[in-house]
Amino acid sequence: MKLRADIIKCGFSQLEQIAEIESKCIPGGWSLKAFEDWFDEKKSIVLAAVYNGEIIGFANGSWVLDEGELLNIAVLEKYRRRGLAENLLKTLEKFFAEKNVTVIYLEVREKNQSALSFYEKHGFIKNGLRKNYYRNPDDNGVLMMKKTGDKYAYTGN
Repeated sequence: MKLRADIIKCGFSQLEQIAEIESKCIPGGWSLKAFEDWFDEKKSIVLAAVYNGEIIGFANGSWVLDEGELLNIAVLEKYRRRGLAENLLKTLEKFFAEKNVTVIYLEVREKNQSALSFYEKHGFIKNGLRKNYYRNPDDNGVLMMKKTGDKYAYTGN
């Protein structure tokens, strides 16, 4: 069953909650300091899914010129498989479109088959592999991309 949550743009003061969700959802993920250092960049965005006043998921990304990058997407376990990650991704894509981003990149653990399926379902294609990219546990990083505008960047073909 779909869960209706508000998707909001986060400010610096909400990064502690975002980092807490990250630590619960993503092994070896970003620390609060990593979020704070990254957030100081001008071209960054954090979106949060808010349900009953609580942040239960988030997506963050950045962009340079016409290229965007989805850096993290996470939803607390008890709220998963209810459409929140999809809503966060679609909202991030809409935000990127407003910034004239024409392609979005991401990387994901090769062993994370549910995430790979999720991104493929939403139009991302595999375009590379980074051997031994992740630690704790060790894993390869699958590079993915999605065309979002009229111009088209490198496809890996």
